[in-house]
Amino acid sequence: MLSDHNETIRYQADSLQAAQWREMLDREIDEVSAAIENVEKRALAEHRAGAVDRARRFDTDSEKLRTELTDLHRMRRNLTDRFA
Repeated sequence: MLSDHNETIRYQADSLQAAQWREMLDREIDEVSAAIENVEKRALAEHRAGAVDRARRFDTDSEKLRTELTDLHRMRRNLTDRFA
């Protein structure tokens, strides 16, 4: 009986910690999403101005941020699947 109680407490603690991680990931997802929007606006402005080299750098930054965003979403989904 005590073992079941300890297991329940441990699971609740794990779930609370996972919830905190999800909140942190949500904030980071929002920040990276905003950064992508900003970088893509800058890339578009540079493309329109004919500054192809600068635009390509922004395009590269956008690709890196999108990869990071994909990873963040994967981590969040894994936490949700594990502790939902």
